[in-house]
Amino acid sequence: MKKLFFSILICQLLIFSVFAQNTQTDEASSSKIEKSLFITAGPKLMLNTDDSSRSAPSPVMYSLGLGCDFLHKEKISFQTHASFFTNYYLWDGKKAQPAEVENRTGTALSLMIDLTCGRTFSVSESKNHMFSVMGGLGFLARYALLSNGVNEDDLNRETSTTAKNDISDINSDFYKNLNFIYPEILLSYTYNFSQNWKIGTDFRTYIPISSIINDSSFDSMIFSFALKFFYK
Repeated sequence: MKKLFFSILICQLLIFSVFAQNTQTDEASSSKIEKSLFITAGPKLMLNTDDSSRSAPSPVMYSLGLGCDFLHKEKISFQTHASFFTNYYLWDGKKAQPAEVENRTGTALSLMIDLTCGRTFSVSESKNHMFSVMGGLGFLARYALLSNGVNEDDLNRETSTTAKNDISDINSDFYKNLNFIYPEILLSYTYNFSQNWKIGTDFRTYIPISSIINDSSFDSMIFSFALKFFYK
């Protein structure tokens, strides 16, 4: 796992290096940077490798997002993106765990912020079909509230703590041990069907730094698939 982690980091540094070098080389020329706003919608799967008797199976969350593509000379891409979703959590005495509806304590409002860059390729002379390979970092901001129907004084059957205390522990755990940083890889396809409108898809893999540091295998890895609608 650690070898995989460092390999991914090296690849991402190379991608950012290529982006920077190409940008600097072309600064003297009147290169055009094309901007496109887009919205996304689709599911995210959070991998849960812990015992299913203590937490929910790998949950699927549905997200909506907004972003912007910056395409430099139709080759180098830089992208900013943010997607919003929610998920249920419980406290197992040690860390926040995904929860099923009947066992939930908190509902987490989640915002994944992506900063990526890489290369874009055209596969047709008309340049209507574009593929992008990108890497970068995702920052997962989460804040849990008591779920509907859960009272502050409700007791946790496993730890005998109150729901109020569990929510506090869940929110603290979200930001411990770099739990909020996710190196990511992005693969995307875009079709230009008019001068101003594009449609596409993207697939993202988010690798949790905390799980790698703690030798927790692929726990909390996130896989995201989304439809994208662009406006130039």
